[in-house]
Amino acid sequence: MSHSLPRYFLAKILYGKHATLQVLSSAKLDPNRMQPVWQCVNSEVDRSCWTYLPYSGFETTEELRAAFDNNFNFKDSIHYLVEVNHRLVEWLGLLNQCSVDHVIEIGNVYFSHQIKQSTASTEVIYLLLKACFEQGFRRVEWKCDDLNQPSKRAALRFGFQHEGTFRQDRIAKGRNRNTAWFSILDQEWPELERSYLAWLKADNFDVNGQQKMRLRDFL
Repeated sequence: MSHSLPRYFLAKILYGKHATLQVLSSAKLDPNRMQPVWQCVNSEVDRSCWTYLPYSGFETTEELRAAFDNNFNFKDSIHYLVEVNHRLVEWLGLLNQCSVDHVIEIGNVYFSHQIKQSTASTEVIYLLLKACFEQGFRRVEWKCDDLNQPSKRAALRFGFQHEGTFRQDRIAKGRNRNTAWFSILDQEWPELERSYLAWLKADNFDVNGQQKMRLRDFL
């Protein structure tokens, strides 16, 4: 298979039924657009949500905007803000793009308490995976601290395959970090996409929006 990729991921907006992903541009975030994001961050009741991210939360709107301005200090990354019900409620990034090998990583994922374990959060991952494979990536990675059990469970639930653990991979917030690696390959995507589409069908949800079958039941 021949692949020809741009240096940067160029999809500016990804539309779903439950969520819309927009490339983060702090210049376009006026105070009215910034406020919902800050409300999500400021209303987190469990600050452990920041434990495994490379920052420890944000105390002011100015701190959050500075992080946006600097792309969270991830070099050559692209971040998306996620809009659900006309509110910006999360962000996540495409990191470590290797155009030569056609590999990219989904990371720096902040699912706020308003979207965790929701239909929208699963659709967000689907939309990003779909865009990556449609642009010719051979491999999409998911990496997390080996102690981060929720992230590891999420990776498996989203259809990533566990590949192993890189021991003492880095120092994170002053301590050793072992990194768990997961991936999805391009040849695995067609079957996985069918599973996502079956799970996302309206008839898989009851009148209260609760799933009848889990995504893993379709895998």
